[in-house]
Amino acid sequence: MSTSGNGQVELKSLVKSFGETQAVNDVSLTIPDGAYCCMIGPSGCGKTTILRMIAGHEEPTSGEVLIGGEQTFGLEPVQRGTSMMFQSYALFPHLTVAENVAFSLRVKGIEKDERRNSAMEVLETVKMTHLADRLPAQLSGGQQQRVALARSLITNPKVLLLDEPLSALDEYLRLQMREELRRLQKEIGITFIHVTHTQPEALALADMIVVMDQGVIDQAGTAQEIYTTPETSYVAEFMGGWNVFKGDINKISEKDAEVTGSDGCKYKILSNNLQEGSNVSFSVRRDKVSISRNDGKPDAINHQSGIVHSIEYQGTWVKVTMAKENGELIVANSDEKDYFKDPVDMGDKILASWEAKDLHLLKK
Repeated sequence: MSTSGNGQVELKSLVKSFGETQAVNDVSLTIPDGAYCCMIGPSGCGKTTILRMIAGHEEPTSGEVLIGGEQTFGLEPVQRGTSMMFQSYALFPHLTVAENVAFSLRVKGIEKDERRNSAMEVLETVKMTHLADRLPAQLSGGQQQRVALARSLITNPKVLLLDEPLSALDEYLRLQMREELRRLQKEIGITFIHVTHTQPEALALADMIVVMDQGVIDQAGTAQEIYTTPETSYVAEFMGGWNVFKGDINKISEKDAEVTGSDGCKYKILSNNLQEGSNVSFSVRRDKVSISRNDGKPDAINHQSGIVHSIEYQGTWVKVTMAKENGELIVANSDEKDYFKDPVDMGDKILASWEAKDLHLLKK
């Protein structure tokens, strides 16, 4: 199948209000042509509202949406060069797979043979030609999703919009379809904008991740940037993989700074234009935290004591959560081989530690 046109999407000072509720608050963003962009955040953060404004199903309260450099204000959804795939596949139960895929061409008055040929071409892309004459009820959930995807692609859109497309699938099918979506996007080369609330899904799929919170963008960047260098406490905690701390700087040397947390615990972080007496937020990745048995209070900086709160075996690694006396939780992802040399149990006293170089400063 062929596609044409520039699928770059620009949002300029985009605002959407529903009564007194501001669902989207002054969002500006450029999604490059041909990118796979995942918008992620908790329910109610505005990600689906943005998707619907790009599609033309919602009008902005203020601001602009440009597709391929062209203003979309006043354009109907069918005039924008976008196609939207919803959570609900909404397949017509009385139509075959091929007829479902070709339905939009039927509405346009295109001849039956041409509709069939176009449908078979796009079904070939999603590897579903052998099921072209089945009814939706005769398909699995994953197969139905591929039909819905083919139906979205038959109009040769510049931008494909996906609203939590994998949420209705079980874990095995979700992993399969994740691979399929990525392969398909690379193959046809158009812009995909994919709304999800699942962090591993966004990290696995996206060239670009946009993390949203309460109607604003907290951070946008590549998957590696978002995961390895979060800018805020919110991004570090929401995307997972990090322990977040706060404290006051009480001593600065040429190379590092000493920080005291609210519970009196001492931290040392590499100095980076810090000011004595200021409050800082910082984080350490879970896989950089080491655990060991402990029978007393820690006497070293970047060492924290507590008891084992929970243990989760994850195959190649083990997630150990430690609870401090003040209730704060610290998570360590321990290599499976290292962990089982001396496994801990619930309630055991342990020590969590890390190196100063592994602490990452946050903006807020």
